[in-house]
Amino acid sequence: MTLPPDLERDLQTSVRQARLVALTCCYIAPAMYLLSVGSSALRGRWRLFLGGFGQLPWADPRVPGALALAAAALLLAWLLPPRLGRRARGRAALGALRGRNLLTCALLVLVAVSGLFLGVKLGPPAASLSLVLFLAPMAAGLARFPGTARWRQALERSPAGEPR
Repeated sequence: MTLPPDLERDLQTSVRQARLVALTCCYIAPAMYLLSVGSSALRGRWRLFLGGFGQLPWADPRVPGALALAAAALLLAWLLPPRLGRRARGRAALGALRGRNLLTCALLVLVAVSGLFLGVKLGPPAASLSLVLFLAPMAAGLARFPGTARWRQALERSPAGEPR
């Protein structure tokens, strides 16, 4: 089933916007955080990112706190958005998909911010954990975001003449 031209245009615009938001939150922001931690907290000693977790001060309350925040954000990014706007149809479905995409991106960038916090506050001992927290949104972004086909399916399920 083909969509009316105005709805097809809205679909393509929404998909482009969603991809831009996902690119910014899941890839560009974590990459900038990685560069910031590597150049400032690690003073350009990039190999420290691969040093392992042996020096990580697990007793410091910031470590389990940041990990709990990152884990909760990842879990919510995975479980919460699919449950929002399930019954929406037509343009409302498109709006629901945009909202879910934005919520997922916000939660995933929170994971990277947790890595930034640990990298800046704890420096070299937390470098490997920071790296993991920078890479997690990138991996989740690849697995989590719907493609154009899924957005199109949400629109095709509804009557074409539904009001905006």
